[in-house]
Amino acid sequence: WPRAGRIDELAPERITVPSGSRIALDYSGDRPVLPVRVQEAFGWTATPRVAGVPVLLHLLSPAGRPAAVTDDLDSFWDTGYPQVRAELRGRYPKHHWPEDPRSATPTRRTGRNRPQE
Repeated sequence: WPRAGRIDELAPERITVPSGSRIALDYSGDRPVLPVRVQEAFGWTATPRVAGVPVLLHLLSPAGRPAAVTDDLDSFWDTGYPQVRAELRGRYPKHHWPEDPRSATPTRRTGRNRPQE
């Protein structure tokens, strides 16, 4: 019972992503899942944790379709992102697909509607 007062801290309903969006976590499976658009995760270097467990990130295309799944975001930026970037750049040319997602500005907008960096 002592931890019951910290339930929002241990198992938050939402996580704030680098773009500023507060996205709901899905606790229906074995691990917490966070569905987030790839562009909204730019700038994140470490996978968020809930109660010490890495959150499983479902990285979505601009259309909201799964583009990748990872619980190791740092490794994904090096190994998985280049392939995802190559595939999605052609499909979504109005969106920003930087070569270095760790230092890129996260955004909820398309390339035409986002502030210039």
